[in-house]
Amino acid sequence: MRKFLLSILLLSAAAGILCASAGSVVMPGRYSAFAAMAGRFVNVFANPAALTFSKESDGTFLMSVNYYDEQYPALYERGEKLSFFNTADSSVTVSFGGRNVQLTAALGFDLENRQYNGSMLTFDMLYKMHFQLDAAYSIGPVSGGVRLKGGSSLIRDEKKIDSAGDIFSNFFFSEFESMNDSEYFSIGAGLMWHEDYFTLGLYIDKILSTEAGELNIGWKQISDTMSIGVSAYLPRFNSHGDLHVIRPYLMLQAGDITSRNSYVFFGAELCLQLLPDVNLCFGTGITNYRNAEAGYSHITKRIHDYSIELEISSFAVSLKTSVPVAYYTGDTSQPVSFTLSMRYNPQV
Repeated sequence: MRKFLLSILLLSAAAGILCASAGSVVMPGRYSAFAAMAGRFVNVFANPAALTFSKESDGTFLMSVNYYDEQYPALYERGEKLSFFNTADSSVTVSFGGRNVQLTAALGFDLENRQYNGSMLTFDMLYKMHFQLDAAYSIGPVSGGVRLKGGSSLIRDEKKIDSAGDIFSNFFFSEFESMNDSEYFSIGAGLMWHEDYFTLGLYIDKILSTEAGELNIGWKQISDTMSIGVSAYLPRFNSHGDLHVIRPYLMLQAGDITSRNSYVFFGAELCLQLLPDVNLCFGTGITNYRNAEAGYSHITKRIHDYSIELEISSFAVSLKTSVPVAYYTGDTSQPVSFTLSMRYNPQV
């Protein structure tokens, strides 16, 4: 216990030095915001309480490359230059640790503020740094976790782009400037009850936070960033040690509960466990976002998710696409988004 507490103190000090809001980087995993998923090392990105439930075979090291972008049909209809690139939100994440402590560092690149006047295309380009420390402790099926995270951003504003090569050269061979008020730091916490067929999770992203040099604390921030989720599933092996070839997974979560952009997510997944270290998963889900204005609430946006992930031993690749339900009725004003993630998690 003394070693565990000492590790937390030392890593907390390191995180405080490294973490100086310009937005966070893309984290690995097709359900990187789902608070009630456990058993895998990658699940910790959604809830630090999942750390103690990671199987030893998943190792203590993870490296991933992630890419997120949004597609607007109107840009293609108007024939705008480089319509495919809108956010180009990409990141490289490295994470390592033990059963109780995990340290994560990520570097990200992001396009923002797209402007096109008919002949010239410009973007603001962001270079983002993110550091995160997770610590957890469990007693039986119940676990609690704490998260310290922070970072900052650099910017190149209103840069003219003529080709995809210009995006690459600006990101990797040009000088960035400090972005005002981009530093952020926050403390979050999670709880989890994990059984063989059932997981209940709660995660609060910001118990305390600092953004633009201001300290934020209070019940409003806590409830605005609170997520509660529950999942039911079949484990990889049954009680006799035999492999479950077909594994269904059901998920339900209420997120950012009291914020004006709170949501309810319901998802289902079917995994084909072809071998103990080879599986193919297909998922789908619906997210309802609520927008509270003028004293009343109404659902303003529904998103339909589709996902697929192939995992072979230590390597996995996943693709998630999010389509507004309004598309099915002919309304294409909202963007379609997709996230591609490739990760390496060595088996030990």
